[in-house]
This record gives sequence, structure tokens and C-alpha cells, in this order.
Amino acid sequence: MFEFDKYEMHLHMDRNLAPLKPYTPVKGVAKMSLLMWGEHCIECAAPGCFATCDLYQSRPDQRCRRLTYGMYRNPRFPSARGYGAEVTFKQWGKIEARGNTLMMPAAAALLAERMINSIAPLANAAGAVMYRLTRDMRWSYLEYALLERFARWMHRVSRTESKPDFFLLEVYNPADVPIRMQLNMSISSGMMSKQAQLTKLPLPFRALITVPPGYSRHKFGYEQFSMITECGLPFDIAIIPDAETTASRIVFLTADFVVHHQTESVQSSSNPKIKCVVWDLDNTMWDGILLENEAVSLRPKVLDLLRFFYERGIMLSIASKNDETSAWRRLEELGIADYFLYPQINWLPKSENVRIIAEQLNIGLDTFAFIDDNPFELEEVSRALRGVACVNAADIDNLFLDPRYQGTSSEEAKKRSQFYKEEFVRKKSATRFGSDYLGFLASCEIKLYIDAYAADDLDRVSELVQRTNQLNFSGRKYAREEILPILADDEVKKYVLRCSDNFGSYGAVGFAIVRFVKQEIRIEDFMLSCRVQGRFIEQAFFNHLVISQSGQQKPKKLWVNFKPTGRNIPAQQVLESLHFEPCSPEKGLRVDLTLHSLDCAFISVASLSANEPGSGREASH
Repeated sequence: MFEFDKYEMHLHMDRNLAPLKPYTPVKGVAKMSLLMWGEHCIECAAPGCFATCDLYQSRPDQRCRRLTYGMYRNPRFPSARGYGAEVTFKQWGKIEARGNTLMMPAAAALLAERMINSIAPLANAAGAVMYRLTRDMRWSYLEYALLERFARWMHRVSRTESKPDFFLLEVYNPADVPIRMQLNMSISSGMMSKQAQLTKLPLPFRALITVPPGYSRHKFGYEQFSMITECGLPFDIAIIPDAETTASRIVFLTADFVVHHQTESVQSSSNPKIKCVVWDLDNTMWDGILLENEAVSLRPKVLDLLRFFYERGIMLSIASKNDETSAWRRLEELGIADYFLYPQINWLPKSENVRIIAEQLNIGLDTFAFIDDNPFELEEVSRALRGVACVNAADIDNLFLDPRYQGTSSEEAKKRSQFYKEEFVRKKSATRFGSDYLGFLASCEIKLYIDAYAADDLDRVSELVQRTNQLNFSGRKYAREEILPILADDEVKKYVLRCSDNFGSYGAVGFAIVRFVKQEIRIEDFMLSCRVQGRFIEQAFFNHLVISQSGQQKPKKLWVNFKPTGRNIPAQQVLESLHFEPCSPEKGLRVDLTLHSLDCAFISVASLSANEPGSGREASH
């Protein structure tokens, strides 16, 4: 369910959004969860931030408005609920729900949603009256607090109930370009004891979702996030737009855990259009067998058909029993390797490889076609994967005119293919290194730019000092008027950190206030966006400060003003991993630079500042 009761019509300028094409909602859902989606902030520090944050905009319940107009019940979009939830994300905005896997019969879950939506206005009215009488802000979000308690109860009960098959996301993107979002499931840090926070917890489940224009459906199997849902601790589910994207408009149709009927296909059964064609290689893509003849050539019409599919936004992949290195080399020599996404060239059953490709692309098997010359392989795939269209290689000429294989001949289709290609490259880079996380980071070619603060940075710095939590080392927050005198103080150095890698720019991600005192570097404040958490940006910055002093008296100590807040445990973990230790009697943490190196060779660091300490010119290392 969605938080429709906080919608504000006067903020919604365009209420005429409607789909351009018809859509059949997912079928075969037997049970579903009751997740209560509301608007939240990526760096939420409520209610303290309400008084200090420049981005704060009050909702009717006094909480912060992070969606432009709230959640709008748009009846023009078909779904199991009979409507879609239209939202436009503001800066730092996300939607979030307290997690539970209490699987109710679908009809019962939808009935519960309607009942809660009908009661919500009464709770809001009662809370507003009590707020006026007591001036206690907590009464203003009475309905929110009641739903929080209900969500916690469902989580406790769900631990003994049935498990979902997958998490289902159905969305509509009205833009003419794809939008990237992140699905995140993680333990609720605000609902755990301090002792639990400091113990080893399940890793968060994160998935990058590329939402193409129009309708799309995304499934995430239970095994992908089961460590979160089965650990017994409260967990949150968040959907977050790409950090560089602003004013993303999306219509959510479904965002729930579901159990589907075992006798029915979850995908549409009306022969939907083909979205991905998977090819065999030997005697299908090319004439002959590669292991017998390395100079195999493409079969007639194959290249024309590849181009035909690509230009219409139909994705292409490979499922072939072959030597991967030799096969991929030949595909590159033939100039067609770039057409294929998530190719599976190995000795596994081809049905298994087609299933893997479908999971990577997050599209239904009933939108797949498989082309092979071998009747045995076609039958094996057909029996194992009932929805896949199996085509004999001798019949590929017919596909040019087959209605299911026409795709969309438009620029939109080409853009969709390109975005899937970029996503494939990103995932391939990550998996290539397996458990070698540092190797993966090195392949990303991370670049850190460290600039002296300039007046143009004020807005972004204000956001960082007001909203950063997890990587706020001092725990302090500054209102705009409080940070201005510090920015004007010539006695301290102020740095703005920007970051990029092979996958794009993260923009300004950090701000630091630093003093250089004899042989010690003193970091009085350091705020870093959680967007770059885990990328060793902190270490690279610290190392840069040390190197920047090499022309002067070499520093022996580096001190960080760290104060634990309960929310900045990730910052503490970073410092401890770099051998920072508590100071006495002074507070904070310090590292002995004569004993420990802060070198971070896989990150390229550049200083674009003209007034870098110890240097009057641009420097890089």
C-alpha cells in the first residue's frame, strides 16, 4: 500500500499522466505481503533535521516532504489494486517500507489496504487535534506511528509464516529515457540495540534497476535476499533513484513480496512480444563447429537478423556449449560481440543458461526465444522452460515478419538496448573479480578530485553538513547560517571532494575542515555521502593530506574529530580499519603515521586547488 493520505493536490501541477500503451498486470499471484510505502529521505535525521535543514518542507503531519506532491492515486494505470501510485522524487528523496514477509491471500491483503486507507484520515485528524492542544510534534504523525507498530507486528508474525517466491516490482516510466533506481533491503539500524549494531549483520541486498520507458516488470528471487528476511531482525526496503537524477517521475503498480500459483505462470500467457533472442553458435550462428574450424563464418541472413533485432530494441544473448575463450574471440573477429548481453558459453544445459540470462535481465521467460539447429537442444529447453519460444535455425528467415519479433523501431528502442548494454558491462566488471573486491575497485578507475572550497560549493556543502549521518565523523550538523562563518575563516582549510568512476560521476560527495599544526594533521569535521561508502574515499583523502605536506615538515600524526552518535558507526569502522586509536585526554581518534601507511594506490587523486598547502599549483598522484 502507498501513503496516499499525505498527497497535496495544490503541489501537483500535472495530474493528467496516462499510459501510452495498454498493460496486463501480473497474473497468478496467490499471496502477497502488506508493505506500507512512504516517502523518506536518504540521509534522514528526523526530527532534528526539521529545524536545521534547508531542504525541509513540511507535510501536513510536519514530517519532511521528499516527494514533490506526495503519492498520487492515479486511476489511469491498471494494476492488481486498480490504480498506480504516481510519485516525483525530490532531491534526497526515496520511498521506504518496514519489511515483513507475512504472506496473506492476495484478496485479503488488498482488503486490508483499503481498510487502512479509509482509517488513515481519522488518525490524521485526531493527531492534528492533539498537536494543537499539546504542541507536541509527535502527535502530528500519529497515523505514521500506528502504522510503524503494525509493521513491526507483521514482521514478528511473519517469522513463522510462509516464505515469498520473489519480490515483484511493476512500474511505469513516463520519460523518454530510462531511469536508474536502486532496490535496497537492509537491517533497520534505528530499531536495533547498540549491541546488535556492533555485531556482524547480514550484508544488505542491493540491486540496480534500469527502468526503460513505458511499463516494465522486475523480479528478485527469494534466495537473493533471504539472509535479510530470515535473520529475525527488523529490516527496511527502500527504492532510491539514481543520485544524479532529479525530479524522477515514476508510477508504481506493484512493490511487494509475492507467492504465485504453482499451476499458473506469473507472466502473461497471451504470447507476449519477444524481448530477448538467445542464440546457439555452432551450425546456428555460424556454419560449422568452431572446435573443428577456427575460421567459421556467419550463416546467411544471421547478420541481417541481428541488426534487425538490435534496431528494434530486442536484446540478444548466447547459450552455447563451447570453449568460451575461443568462441568469444571469434565473435569479436566477426565484429558482432557487442550485440550480446550476458552470454553463457559453457557446458551447462542450455535451459539452465537461458534461465540465468533471464535472471540477469529481469524479464519473463515468456518473452524469450531460443534458436538452435539441434532438435535435442530445442526439446530440452522447451520442456524445462515452458514459456520460451524455440526456433529451429533453419527457420530464422520467418522471424523478419513474425509479429512477436517486431519490437519497436524507434530511437527509444535503441536507447533501451544501450542502457541494458551499459548495465551488462557494469555487472561483468563486478563479477569478473569474484571475491577480490579491491581488484574490482581498481578496475572501476575511481577518481577523487579534492578542491579548496569555493563560493559555488555553498549549496552542496550546506546539504552535506545538514544531512550526512553514517559518514559524519564528528556527528555535528550545521545550519546554513552556522557554517558560513567557518567557510569564511582563513585559519582553517576547507575541502570539497568530488568523485567519479567508469560508471559515471557522483558529483560533490564530501566536505572537510582541516588544520595543519606542526607535525600533525587535524581533521575537525569530515562529512562524506553514503553514495560512495565502501570505496575507500576516506583513506585516499587522508593519504592526500599527508602527501600534500611532503614539502614541509613531514607529519607524524593524523587526528580525526570522531564522536560516536549511534548513526555514524560506518565512520568508526573506517577509522578502526586504518589503525586509528582513541586519544587521551583529548577526544577523537588518531593514527601514528610513522607506523601505518594510508596509501591507496588504486584511487587516482587530483588536487585542482591553487592554494593547496605546500604547493602553489595543481597536483595529482
